[in-house]
Amino acid sequence: MKVKVDCKSPLLEYSLKYFLKEYLDENGIVITDDPEKDGLLIGKDITKPFTKTTLLLQLEKNLPKNENFEEKLDKLIDEFAKNLKNLIKEYYGKK
Repeated sequence: MKVKVDCKSPLLEYSLKYFLKEYLDENGIVITDDPEKDGLLIGKDITKPFTKTTLLLQLEKNLPKNENFEEKLDKLIDEFAKNLKNLIKEYYGKK
């Protein structure tokens, strides 16, 4: 998860940067309190007041998910196993 904080309120910006210091990146998704800017809007996408825990939970819910290689592989293997079981059931069910 990579985020960039850009708020009108200095206190809100400081709080967000403090809570999200390990996720800050200039190329991340913008978290803002300015409705004219694109990104996650404080008050709409992220409710106030928030704690670090509730902030992270809301971000996980609102940020697009990037599956890593292992997750994609697991998904494909599960789908393959399901299709194989269905094929076996169909084949032996007809006889």
